[in-house]
Amino acid sequence: MTLSRRKFALTTGALWGTALLAACGANQTAAPAAISTATTVRATAYPAASHMAKIVQRGKLIAGVKQDQPLFGLLNPRSNQIEGFDVDVVKEIVKSLFGIGASSDPFPSRLELRGVTSAQRIPLLQENAVDIIAATMTITDARKLEIDFSDVYYLAGQSLLVKKESTLTKIQDMDKADQTVCSAQGSTSEQNITKFAPNAQKLLFAGYAECVTALQQSRVQAVSTDDIILAGFLDQDPSLKMVGGQFTTEPYGLGIAKTSTGFQEFVNAELRKMKQDGRWKAIYTKWLGKIGPAPEPPK
Repeated sequence: MTLSRRKFALTTGALWGTALLAACGANQTAAPAAISTATTVRATAYPAASHMAKIVQRGKLIAGVKQDQPLFGLLNPRSNQIEGFDVDVVKEIVKSLFGIGASSDPFPSRLELRGVTSAQRIPLLQENAVDIIAATMTITDARKLEIDFSDVYYLAGQSLLVKKESTLTKIQDMDKADQTVCSAQGSTSEQNITKFAPNAQKLLFAGYAECVTALQQSRVQAVSTDDIILAGFLDQDPSLKMVGGQFTTEPYGLGIAKTSTGFQEFVNAELRKMKQDGRWKAIYTKWLGKIGPAPEPPK
């Protein structure tokens, strides 16, 4: 994975501290718009019992996204808006749902973004607090028992982030008493560390930004999660490096509540259009193009 890195070093914890302080107000909401005649007409285009009709009648879609992951979902401290690959994928779904023009931005009038941690993703869906989760969530059989998933919209693999001077080369190197690896609580990455390095000491935080700060401060020897998440942090701090290759396969899906009638089918239909008409590749190029040219969309 080749990265065209920015020519500046990340001051220890500074950017993340700024982002996390701003995150206190990161749930990005707008005052609910009055239900217009056009919106009412749009709702009738969907079966009355469907989740799509419910969203349109409400006037906005509520999406849970990460706010501390560069490239996929990061709170921009300058604009106080969450930006990234996941956010743009959701925006395309909202445009289709409300019949919004391709060049229009549905945020914030038709889209509310709520910052979530890994551990919060499934409970928020089950509580009907959000309509969809777009937060680098791996599709697993265990999770399918609790929620529904869209088709795969991104394919990643777990890896390791270490300091440049580190001699660690693979996840199994962490399987020693004097090695500590950091990951996010409630993530598949946490589970995979236990699987591949059962004796490794783990330090768990709500998000990966805190893990990267711990690595920069030498409180841990490595951070482990999906390579594309690590790539975002690596792009901002050239004193780090990624090692270990992909030791897992992580297919990302959009999380949907099992009670959301018809919504999984609607989302999948839009994802398939995005993969066919070039929008998926355009979003990839916008956010991940520095890593390399856009691959073919995942099946």
